[in-house]
Amino acid sequence: MTPILRVGSVLLLTMAAACASQSSTAPSVTDAHSAISAAEAIGAQREPQAALHLKLARDQTAQAETKLRDGDNREARLLLDQAKVDAELALVLTRESQARAQAETQLGKVRQLEQAN
Repeated sequence: MTPILRVGSVLLLTMAAACASQSSTAPSVTDAHSAISAAEAIGAQREPQAALHLKLARDQTAQAETKLRDGDNREARLLLDQAKVDAELALVLTRESQARAQAETQLGKVRQLEQAN
């Protein structure tokens, strides 16, 4: 199983567990905003797949805020949980892309050294 699939599976399981719990506490918009900010801070908006999940997270957070104003806490919680998962996935996808780029750079340097010798 590739690292992306593993992360995706963990995120989906987390989301399923969050959806299964029927907590009566108000959902936290702050958690979703924090996850979005973390993804933005490392440049998720510049990676196509990550940017898609980042946009989904922003849209879901906006929808959740509307649901909260309307008093629909249950639906807001589901949207906020999904937004947080999408933002976290954007973060992971960005980190993977950055790590892949660094590995390719290092591999290029190794090949140059091999050719020089």
